[in-house]
Amino acid sequence: MMLWQAARDLTRRLPEWDTPAKVSLAIALPLLILLLGIGFFGPESVQLPARLGAFGLLITVQLLFLWANRRDASPYHQAQQHYVAGDYQAARDLLETMPERGRASVDALVLLGNTYRNLGNFNSAQAALDHALELNSRHHLALFSAGKLHLVQGNYHATCEFVERAIQTGAPELVRFELGQAQFLLGNHDEALRHLSAARHALADDPFQSILINVYLRELSAGDLPPGEFIQEYVQFWRGEALKYSETPYGKHLAETISELAIGIDDERDLN
Repeated sequence: MMLWQAARDLTRRLPEWDTPAKVSLAIALPLLILLLGIGFFGPESVQLPARLGAFGLLITVQLLFLWANRRDASPYHQAQQHYVAGDYQAARDLLETMPERGRASVDALVLLGNTYRNLGNFNSAQAALDHALELNSRHHLALFSAGKLHLVQGNYHATCEFVERAIQTGAPELVRFELGQAQFLLGNHDEALRHLSAARHALADDPFQSILINVYLRELSAGDLPPGEFIQEYVQFWRGEALKYSETPYGKHLAETISELAIGIDDERDLN
């Protein structure tokens, strides 16, 4: 059965290999068969060298398979790199081709959904994430990403539902930031304080997220803002988020928050 599955997998993937890989396989397989034949049925004096040669060639064929199939993962990893660099259009262009080649996966769909969200295409983002959750309803990154999508649109009740499910299925503590935001914006201050306090600890090394966490905690009388110089250095990220989602309630909230921060920094300078 395993041999049949391997042969079927080879048949499916072989047309996608590049020409050098196909030529190498065409040379290696007959040579492997020849060495195996000599190793088992040839003169005794050459059986052992032939078997050793067949073993070495078999390892080479395995490496050839890995090399030829390297492109199976590369579009996804390239899309990840584009996403991290903020080139969402390039990430989208790569990810949109993957399902067409029959390789849709939950991870790729989640990344595609997040990419659409950053491009402001909320309907397509929702469709990609819904598909991901159809494939795996307990995928915590898919659940969190669905919550994030609802957050940026101002659907805070739905945000809480999805992020809480993500936490239940193993999402890291840092996702409590989005949950705390949603609870804060819903006016549930006790819940917001609990989740934002946990998020502050989990995101202690993230200066960008720390700014907004401290804004909320200050509003909840549970902390102070960082120095004005720190805010000025790292608040640009939130300006970008406010601009990106400027047409949504969440984007408007961010814009107002940034304006208040700027006024606070000016007041601090006047006092000094």
